[in-house]
Amino acid sequence: MSSKPSGSKSRKTNVALLTEGAKYIQRAKKERREQVEEIKFDDGARRDWLTGFSKRKKAKLEERRSRAKERDHKEHLEERRKARFFSAREELRKRAAQNVIDVRMALGLTSTDLNSNDEEDDEEEEAETEEKFEDADQIAMVSIVEDFDPSSLNTVSSNTDNHRVRKSEEDSTGVKAQIKDGAKGKEKVDGSGKVGLLPPSSRKVQKALKKKKEKEASRSMETKAERRKGKFMEVRNRAKKAGLALERDGKKRGGFKGKSRGKGKRR
Repeated sequence: MSSKPSGSKSRKTNVALLTEGAKYIQRAKKERREQVEEIKFDDGARRDWLTGFSKRKKAKLEERRSRAKERDHKEHLEERRKARFFSAREELRKRAAQNVIDVRMALGLTSTDLNSNDEEDDEEEEAETEEKFEDADQIAMVSIVEDFDPSSLNTVSSNTDNHRVRKSEEDSTGVKAQIKDGAKGKEKVDGSGKVGLLPPSSRKVQKALKKKKEKEASRSMETKAERRKGKFMEVRNRAKKAGLALERDGKKRGGFKGKSRGKGKRR
């Protein structure tokens, strides 16, 4: 037998090196499986829980106060940012207006031109200030006043009065014509002494015309397949109604067809 030299160490294989920790893992799992369940009673934690209600309540209040302070601080920073933005905008606007005045004075414009330009600038400034307050938090009510001619109101009122008068006259003439037509229809008498047909009511006529127009409009929008289906459904509904009527009456229609109708014999 060949003996290994005492000075040399045994070299481990790759498998042994990679699976070396598996033994410890298996041992720990075995210990956990064999471990007996137990309940540990911590007297200090119990005492802290029973005597810490006020402490926890104070902690919650402090947390709410800190959040409120942080929210107020953020709102304050936002307001400062907005104020800084508007002040910078106002400063830029004033600087631009001053530059315009300096340029016009350098060009040799008269004071009247400068005053007129200043008035225009003031109007623009008013418009800009009104636009400046149009924010999500603020609402500016703007009232616009325009020049108008009072005579235009008189002409409009006279036109409306004339239209009302014409409309009332037309309505009265229409009512009189309907009354005359009704009287003429009542006066029509046949030779047998019976009264003729009265003219139909305008409401009924309008209703019939409206129904006819709706039916035509619905048909114009239908396709051929939808029309065929509608006819089929109509025929089926009629047959169903006829069957229900026959069941209710207890006899068939056309029962006397092809049969003798009297006591006498058929020749």
